[in-house]
Amino acid sequence: MEQASPDNHTTWLFKGCESALAATALLNLLLFPLEFLPFSFFEKYGQYFEYVLIGSIGLALLGSLIYSWLWHRREQTNTLYSDLQHAWLQAIIRYWLALSISSYGFAKILKTQFQTPDFFLDMPLSSVNGMGLTWYYFGYSYPLAVIIGLFQIGGSILLLYRRTTLLGVMILLPVMVNIVLINLFYKISIGAFCNSVIYSLSLVFLLLLHWERLKTIFWDLVDHLPHIPLGSSWVKHSLRLLLIAMAFVSLKVLMLIHPNEQILKGTWKVEKLIRNGRVQPTTAWLTDNKAWSRVYFAGYEGCAFSPNPYRFDSGESLLGGYEFDSLQNKLQVNFYSHDTLRATLNNRTTETMRLQGVLGHDTLDMHLVRLYR
Repeated sequence: MEQASPDNHTTWLFKGCESALAATALLNLLLFPLEFLPFSFFEKYGQYFEYVLIGSIGLALLGSLIYSWLWHRREQTNTLYSDLQHAWLQAIIRYWLALSISSYGFAKILKTQFQTPDFFLDMPLSSVNGMGLTWYYFGYSYPLAVIIGLFQIGGSILLLYRRTTLLGVMILLPVMVNIVLINLFYKISIGAFCNSVIYSLSLVFLLLLHWERLKTIFWDLVDHLPHIPLGSSWVKHSLRLLLIAMAFVSLKVLMLIHPNEQILKGTWKVEKLIRNGRVQPTTAWLTDNKAWSRVYFAGYEGCAFSPNPYRFDSGESLLGGYEFDSLQNKLQVNFYSHDTLRATLNNRTTETMRLQGVLGHDTLDMHLVRLYR
């Protein structure tokens, strides 16, 4: 990307991008005091904020386009010293990013972010949405939240000085890109996603101002250690590709060695449990830990037989590992309690199966239906 200098005029596209980012920054700074208004104000007038915001963004973008066009015209006629314009606009972007990103950093340290409501803690894990999972995960460890916050604050401070702007950008950009991906794939609020995208694009803009220097450092600069003689260049290229291929092939081989680990994987509901010829009532699990309601097969992770149909508790369940022969439909479960279940799976489909076997002194006949979570 072109960088401003007295002897090098920038393109209109560059001016347009710079002006648009600066206009967005000014708009955000003007709206910043709204955060201190009482909730009653938002409840009363919140329905109009969307239209005001869309209109403000439209005016800001239109104004930035007109401004950059007039600026470019005056630069062409040498009636405007553009370096001062660039300095002002880039300063606005840097200071706005510092304020915005550091506020998120202090929110983590002051515990106003990543705080999970108590009612989320009583919900089944499969019922918690992406935002709830993200908030609980990052809020589980306060030291981790503090470290992330310090990176955001430290990088923001570096943005305030021209000499350290590039270092600040290189610290903040990986953090912000990670936040963009989390906001996108964990379906965090649309406002948070848009903010993170705008911050990331602004950081990329500041990074590309130093494109030539970065290219020299990361691409043109060659290690001065001596060349390792390995014959033709294709040998080195093959070795490099081989290392990456080995990482994939080794895992693929493990999957091929244990193909049956994935067949039963999932959660199975016990539709009917017959022990020693007697049908167990559906409420038997309330008093009998061996009146299972769920069977979990987790592949390499083993398996669990749980009595509670509403939640899993390892303390009341039987845990172990299993081996399954898909050709003979033979299943052997070695529980950590040193009990062994030897069973046959009959009428097995992807949706249902019947497990018949012996566990200790008990004969079992279980009708299972797969649950999709």
